[in-house]
Amino acid sequence: MDRLFKYLKGDTTIWVIAIILGIISVVSVFSFIPILVKVKGLSYSYLFFKHTILLLMGFGIMYVVHKIPIKIFSRLSKVLFYLAIILLVLTMLVGQSVNGAERWLKIPLVPFSFQTSDFAKIALIIYLSKQLVKRKNQFGDFKIIVRYILLPIALSMFLILPSNLSTAMLIGAISFVLLILAGFPWKWLGLSISGAVLFFILLLQIAKFAPNVLPRVETWRLRIERMQDDNPDPREQMQINNALTAIKNGKLIGKGPGNGELKKYIPEAYADFYFAALIEEGGLIVAFLIIFLYLILFFRIIKIALKSKDEFATLLALGIGVGIVFPAIINMMVCTKLIPVTGQNMPLLSMGGTSAWFTAIAFGIVLSISNENSKSLQIE
Repeated sequence: MDRLFKYLKGDTTIWVIAIILGIISVVSVFSFIPILVKVKGLSYSYLFFKHTILLLMGFGIMYVVHKIPIKIFSRLSKVLFYLAIILLVLTMLVGQSVNGAERWLKIPLVPFSFQTSDFAKIALIIYLSKQLVKRKNQFGDFKIIVRYILLPIALSMFLILPSNLSTAMLIGAISFVLLILAGFPWKWLGLSISGAVLFFILLLQIAKFAPNVLPRVETWRLRIERMQDDNPDPREQMQINNALTAIKNGKLIGKGPGNGELKKYIPEAYADFYFAALIEEGGLIVAFLIIFLYLILFFRIIKIALKSKDEFATLLALGIGVGIVFPAIINMMVCTKLIPVTGQNMPLLSMGGTSAWFTAIAFGIVLSISNENSKSLQIE
């Protein structure tokens, strides 16, 4: 083990957590894909090896990224953001339709496609971290903050929103946290939040009277209404009811790997409802273990961020930490009916295809910051 970590720089705890999550993912996803096998007509072995290979490639990407000096990300922040905008526009124009949403872009020459919103999320965090440090003394200039901070956030959300409302809102939430951490003026924060809320209400009204214009927003509007309905139609609540039943069936120690029944009826037990399927087979013990791992991961990232003497690296690490933990929390809240059903995977656990690569990039950036913190301590 010591020989292995000789080559893996940065925070050892984060490496260990990533490896543990990866192992759990390989075992659990194999168990959670019967409905995918049935619907898609694919074999267990194909889906298992595809997921495993993508995950292993993700760890390779993590290793490469953690070797890149953090100043490189700072210098490339604008390029990465502009590239993300171009990819989002391309996705709107020629993206592949999945579950009624244009959100996937085909990678040339290889049999893979990816969600450009995953790349956009990381690119925006890097860009915002750089601009919030660079423009810190210009926060009083409304034109400057609109041009370099608020408009990029709004543009990213706007381009993602038609196909994936929950991811657009997640990006908005991460941006909001970064703005607070950077000491952004509350008057501009209040103005931005008010504008975003009014815009969201307007979208819901448009979707209500013209559902074909914004189908994904209409889907969200209906989900919100169902949550508030005291006597919902059981057929419309099938997903969440099966998820809650799976959690109930799991009890303390679960039914054991491969013995879950509700995974056969939850449409995306391997992704959007991963937490419910996990509890059915692993019980509350495994659920608490997963929550514990994510909490330890988040605290380690915070510690790394606070140790850095580079303000850009501090904001970047904190933004990535929020970007990793928030989707996991959303997945858990969806499965326990605390929020409307939406599609957010649990990082490094759910079967998300190439999304594992972008999670690996996020881990790699944090490990790069951790590595540089260690080097600076050695120099002192």
